[in-house]
Amino acid sequence: MQRKIGVGIIGGSGYIGAEILRYLAVHPQVEVRWVTANTKAGEEVGALLPNLRGYFNLRFLPMEGLPADLGGAAAVFVALPHNQSQEVIPDLASRFPEVRFIDMGGDFRTPDPEGYKKYYGEAHAAPQWLERFVYGFTEFQRPRIASARFIANPGCFATSLLLALAPLARAEKLRGSVFATGVTGSSGAGNAPAQTTHHPERAANFRSYKPLAHQHLLEVNGFLRALTSAPFQLHFVPQSGPFVRGLFTTVFAPGLGLADLEAVYREAFGKEPLIAIDQGSPDLRWVQGTPRSHIGLAAEKDQGVVFVAMDNLGKGAAGQAIQNLNCMFGMEETTGLMLPGGFV
Repeated sequence: MQRKIGVGIIGGSGYIGAEILRYLAVHPQVEVRWVTANTKAGEEVGALLPNLRGYFNLRFLPMEGLPADLGGAAAVFVALPHNQSQEVIPDLASRFPEVRFIDMGGDFRTPDPEGYKKYYGEAHAAPQWLERFVYGFTEFQRPRIASARFIANPGCFATSLLLALAPLARAEKLRGSVFATGVTGSSGAGNAPAQTTHHPERAANFRSYKPLAHQHLLEVNGFLRALTSAPFQLHFVPQSGPFVRGLFTTVFAPGLGLADLEAVYREAFGKEPLIAIDQGSPDLRWVQGTPRSHIGLAAEKDQGVVFVAMDNLGKGAAGQAIQNLNCMFGMEETTGLMLPGGFV
């Protein structure tokens, strides 16, 4: 019987940490050894997260209560708010040099400390660590992920934009002004109460926020510029939708007809088991609650458009993180992730 890989989770009571736990509850080759949540320390995982009752016999730990040897964990997921993992990971990584880390926040997604300060509002506390992290956009980074010790998991909007734009960049078809919009559900803002995520404010409302200035532009631009030498300018307007889970992004591709788009995206993702490609618009419901992505292609003559439907907590966070874990440890990449979406 194959020995299971031990993992720990720092920040397990937020939406992303809870989603990682949900996937790992049925992962056949992983054992969760411990999970932290400072504000919930001492509570049973199943009491705080009733959907996980019967799957874990664990209580949330405070950070200072971590096992002296990290409980034998070979990998640690860090699901903390932005600006926090840069304080935690360097310390733990220095003390436990054999342990691998997957960071879910924005702290290590780009080796650009000045850009980080601009978009995240604080000077980076560990800029010397930035170059150590591999950006975990799985489908384009497998060889680097497989040998990496540190993974910076992409942001949710960043993942959807890269699913749409990275194939174009690699095919040298991304140039000039590129226009995109994306709609996200309220869970993308986390579980801390705020006016913009309060149900009466959001349930029957629709609005844009951070137009042309979303923090995920930093990592998207950085990654795309490594794929193409052609000049381009990405203009992105994120929007807040009246639903809880999911993310729907639209990217305009002028100069490309349907046959062009089909060739580019089937070359990039045609054999990917977690990505579907079709003509026309996908439905968000097909991917909600799953690590899957659905790409839709449409065009009128040579005016193309690309749609990406995915779950912001699935492919946009926990699903991609577990893809990366599987890749890092030589497991089948889809292990624990072959979940169908709902239809109604």
